[in-house]
Amino acid sequence: MKMLVLLFVILFSHQTWAKDCQVYGISDSPQKLDCRFNQTRVALRCINGTYFLNNSRVKTAFHMEVEEGPVPLVFKASDLQLTVVIQSKIDIQAELEVRNRMLTGTCL
Repeated sequence: MKMLVLLFVILFSHQTWAKDCQVYGISDSPQKLDCRFNQTRVALRCINGTYFLNNSRVKTAFHMEVEEGPVPLVFKASDLQLTVVIQSKIDIQAELEVRNRMLTGTCL
């Protein structure tokens, strides 16, 4: 019984301490995306309230203002920038800027 209580406390406390990442003004910010750009792959991850693009810490995460339609989300790290447009859970369009080169792709 003690082991079960200890396991419950560990799992519950981890969930309590883990922070979600947020894009200012967006209520359901993505916590994880895997994007493909031809031969290049980029993983967006949320680790304790901080976004990372692959191993680079995201310095800025924001949404672009648009008149209508889905809101583009932008994630800027020191060496790359990811912009995603989430049409639905299975239709996520993406642009990746690396060293002034723009690639287009999709995310899951």
